[in-house]
Amino acid sequence: MKTKTVYSFGSDRIYMGPVVLDESDLSPADDGEVWLIPGNCLETPPPPAVEGRRYFAAANGMWIEEDAPLPEVVPNPPMPDPPVDAPAPAPEPREPTREERAAALRNGVQKYLDMTAAAHGYDDIRTAVTYADEPAVPRFQAEGRAFRAWRSLVWDFCYSLQDKVAAGLADEPTLEQLLPMLPVCDFIAFQVDLAQTSPLVESSAE
Repeated sequence: MKTKTVYSFGSDRIYMGPVVLDESDLSPADDGEVWLIPGNCLETPPPPAVEGRRYFAAANGMWIEEDAPLPEVVPNPPMPDPPVDAPAPAPEPREPTREERAAALRNGVQKYLDMTAAAHGYDDIRTAVTYADEPAVPRFQAEGRAFRAWRSLVWDFCYSLQDKVAAGLADEPTLEQLLPMLPVCDFIAFQVDLAQTSPLVESSAE
């Protein structure tokens, strides 16, 4: 069986590859001696393949060598941003309970007691009260007694008011309203006569 290899090219006349013809491609009018070459083929083989080169089918039946175009670089699609977690919804504001409001008022009153004692040179109200039973320095003992009595009066007032609010007999105050209502520390009631209690004064008098 007769065969013949020809070399095809595409519509752009760039070499595509070999094509094998068989006896069905022989011309019957020429006693089977003439091959019917397809229109997109050349009988002349192209030069050996070289990387980076390609072959163009010329009109004269020859192959023209030229540089093959570089493949177009397709950039990778950008990576999608990672999903951002939606912030947790803010909790609904909650009205504090009566017990919570009362505890807040007590904390505010305690800070007021401590700040008042600190203004007189003591660490806090508890420290000031410790001097009530210390007779070594009459002035400090007098202030300690005054702070101790004042502390008791303040808390008695606060708990009495709390009971009235719970019974509906008084409006619940804010801390700003409550502080001016508190008893005042009466230092005058606990003043001492240093001339009568100080040993130094007695010895100088003699």
